[in-house]
Amino acid sequence: MDPFEYVIVLISLILGIGIAQLLNGLADMLAQYKKVKFSTAHTIYILIIFLVFIQDWWYSYQYSKQINAWTLPIVMALLSFPIFLYLLARFLFPTGSRSQETDMVTYFSENWRWLYSFFVSTIVISILQNVYISGLTWKENMPHFCYMGVYLIFIVGNFKNMRYHNVFMILQLIQWIVLFAVDKNMLH
Repeated sequence: MDPFEYVIVLISLILGIGIAQLLNGLADMLAQYKKVKFSTAHTIYILIIFLVFIQDWWYSYQYSKQINAWTLPIVMALLSFPIFLYLLARFLFPTGSRSQETDMVTYFSENWRWLYSFFVSTIVISILQNVYISGLTWKENMPHFCYMGVYLIFIVGNFKNMRYHNVFMILQLIQWIVLFAVDKNMLH
């Protein structure tokens, strides 16, 4: 087993339990379909986070070609993204004293700033990984900065009207679908 294979097992494990968390939460909601008050923004956000998990898994393969010397700091840096994604997946659903909550509109309305802030941290991690591990320039990360900027506008602006969140989530979902459709990266 080469070093990349050794490291990717742990990354894949964390990504896998994160995806399982999303699927479990979604399955719990669907199992109580008649009791759950679904939120458009929340439901689309779950799908977006699922796509981010898949994208991270897909792009992790590039490190097999980019990293020659595997050190603990590099491994920890690479683990930070899936760990934050897992935590975000866990926070997407009511837990603890709220675990029986079925009003996802209220849950998302009360927690969107926290969820968005956590997602911003994954964008920051992605930018840092792109620059310090993948060797991209800060300028090449401009799409990430723009993406983060829109999230920050929502967070700082404290938009409470859920229509804005619904539109934001729909536009993001379209962006992710287009990204997946036009991506030419292949595993080799």
